[in-house]
Amino acid sequence: MGILTLSQPLLRGVMQRLRKIVARYKHLPLFLATITILVVPACHSDTSQLKQNQTYLATTRIVNHALGEVEIPVSPHRVVVLHDHLLACVMELGFKPIGSTYNVYGEDNQYFRGIPSEWTDSIAKVGVNDQPSLEAVLDLAPDLILGRDLGNSVNEMYYKQLSAIAPTVIVKDSEGYLSQSKYIAEILGRSDIAEKLQIEYEDRIQNLRQQLAENLSNITISVISSVGGGNFVTFSANDIYDQIFNEIGLRRPPIQQNQKEIRLVHSIETLHEHDADVVFVRNFGESPDKFLSFLKQPLVLQLRAAQNNRVYEVHWLGGNYLVANRIIDDLYKYLVHKD
Repeated sequence: MGILTLSQPLLRGVMQRLRKIVARYKHLPLFLATITILVVPACHSDTSQLKQNQTYLATTRIVNHALGEVEIPVSPHRVVVLHDHLLACVMELGFKPIGSTYNVYGEDNQYFRGIPSEWTDSIAKVGVNDQPSLEAVLDLAPDLILGRDLGNSVNEMYYKQLSAIAPTVIVKDSEGYLSQSKYIAEILGRSDIAEKLQIEYEDRIQNLRQQLAENLSNITISVISSVGGGNFVTFSANDIYDQIFNEIGLRRPPIQQNQKEIRLVHSIETLHEHDADVVFVRNFGESPDKFLSFLKQPLVLQLRAAQNNRVYEVHWLGGNYLVANRIIDDLYKYLVHKD
């Protein structure tokens, strides 16, 4: 095919027509630029809105709890806890709530049982355990509330009121105390920390079992709680220290091992039924002088454990890894090292 050539007159005609087209549409570049400015942000706005909607959907999830299902934040930041035992479970995960209920106990009015005081600095008090001040909770503007399963009609009443403030999870009283800690870790999105705590706990149990191996069949452990007035209390075999004893292989006196009631108050005259090679006496906040007066009662001094200087004061209160490690520390101290 040959190259197309144009005569001079024809070429001039084409050029004139092109100049007319350009003159007619001289604002076309500006028009196209304007359309671009208007359309592109609009598209970007729609895309941003879609992303925001997707983000919103991804920031909540449905969880099961004692009263059914509830939608909660994936990553809660402002948490209020309605029992100090749950508070310990939360804080051992490295999470500091903005508020918690408390339980005044002992002669020095300790508020959060079994929790180091430095941990609870700046945590607002929102009423006593299981009886929160709704106004105080509302003032904190939480994005999640953790409550304890009371096992009665009060649950539903409080749940409705609390749910009007923020998503509320009622934590079941599980068979294993450490299972409760794992559940709370799932709610707070910190299961990795709970898994690490569980591994450390299992390692400590295994090491302690190995060190006590030769003595496990020859030793009995009794646990009583001083409550003043010459009486003492025992708890059912489902308490956290019983779970630890069972995992290690430690035995308790039959009267304690077979106890079905959650809590029993005993007269000091029956103390001999709770004698063992080692007796741990839990102090529920009594002053040192008052607690010592309990230990110096004649019926206490007559115990076989007392005559062998193996009655020990302990502070085992709560049900979480913090308390579990405290119990293991004491078992090392008094059974392995025998301080």
